[in-house]
Amino acid sequence: MQSDEKKLLGFWDLMSISLGQIIGTGIVVLTGISISMTGYGTPWAFLLALGIVAIPTVCIAALGSAVPSTGGNYTYVRDLLGQKTSFFYLSLLIAGQLILSSFAIGFAEYAQALVSGIDLSITAALIMTLCFIANLFGIKTAARFQTFMVLVLLLSLGLYIAFGMRHINDFTPYTTLPFIMPNGFDSFFAAAFLLRLSLVGSEFISEFGHEMENPGRMIPLVMGLSLGVVVVLYILIAVVATGVLPIEEIAGKNLAATAKSLFPPAVYVAFIGGGIMISLVTSLNAIFGWCTRGLYMATEDGWLPARLAVVNQYGIPYIFLTVFFLVGITPIVTGMSLSYVAILGNAVGAIFGLFPVFALFYLADKNPSAYRDAPFKLPLWATKAFPALAVIIYGYGIYTSWNFVGQTGWLLLGIYSALVLFYIHIRAPFVAAKVQQAAQAVKQ
Repeated sequence: MQSDEKKLLGFWDLMSISLGQIIGTGIVVLTGISISMTGYGTPWAFLLALGIVAIPTVCIAALGSAVPSTGGNYTYVRDLLGQKTSFFYLSLLIAGQLILSSFAIGFAEYAQALVSGIDLSITAALIMTLCFIANLFGIKTAARFQTFMVLVLLLSLGLYIAFGMRHINDFTPYTTLPFIMPNGFDSFFAAAFLLRLSLVGSEFISEFGHEMENPGRMIPLVMGLSLGVVVVLYILIAVVATGVLPIEEIAGKNLAATAKSLFPPAVYVAFIGGGIMISLVTSLNAIFGWCTRGLYMATEDGWLPARLAVVNQYGIPYIFLTVFFLVGITPIVTGMSLSYVAILGNAVGAIFGLFPVFALFYLADKNPSAYRDAPFKLPLWATKAFPALAVIIYGYGIYTSWNFVGQTGWLLLGIYSALVLFYIHIRAPFVAAKVQQAAQAVKQ
């Protein structure tokens, strides 16, 4: 009977999921940093950011459609690039979670906009610690509350645009190249490369490939439309952020600088406290809720001792959660600025983000049946060309971020990577033996 059949996700269901995944707090943290890098070019940088994320996102969508897996990107890398590569990918992903501190530092900066004189480092460390402790007790942000906060953030940003556009009389700087790229193309591209963080998330819908109507058509359609809608929203926000006050007054500052000149006092407090700050906390809390899953997969594969995956009485893997907490709080206690954390975290994220993208290169060769039967399938040439093009684009983005990160940051990342590779060399025989035992058990 029809009533017994599972209802497939339709267009609006998927648009809601995709928009909810993309729209987050990156826009309220990263816009000011981008303005300091490229001034009036920030709206255009958001448009370029769309181009930067487009090809990698399509690659992940093709993988998700061909080999849907609860292990996500870690599984793609493991099955298509190899066991050793998958653990190196996971190790870089862990290091990249220093971006967690950007939510806490951003929260502290917005709090300071409401209460002048508060200590940024103490406030950031406090909110990071509170979210960590809450998750140790199994207190995670409910999905409905997270969705509600996305809607509140959207309403807040909509008010920001509506109030702000009325105060902009001169749009000439947005069409004049010296204003768009005041520090040259490299800085403009570096800003766009940073802003890609605010556009990731649409690839999540590929995991619903078997639960939607006509996935071959629906996946690219929803991904394209949702990214387009979000980019238009972000461009308008960037225009208000750069057009209301002189650039020198808002470069490197968050949206509070402009909002204070736009809103009546009560609306300003509601915008900062009720919209932006709470959304930052819920986003930080949500990351703590899912960040340990990759480590679980690595433990099952034998890369980590099983005792590290022990859970407390609330079912929380407290050792793994503590690892992410320590990574996230390190930039705060060492005094890193929000801009440095964001740029460094983005660069590391781009490096490990290429691993699952490049896994698509081997999909048709190593799993031809999955490629052939995928509801959303790229042409064979595209499975080779798109990952290569993504490497070139991301490689240039990392190059443009090189000076922003600095020699110390790259040196520390190099040392960390060397230690991980040494650990992989030592641990690999144990993992190989475990895989062989599992294969023998299946045969028996």
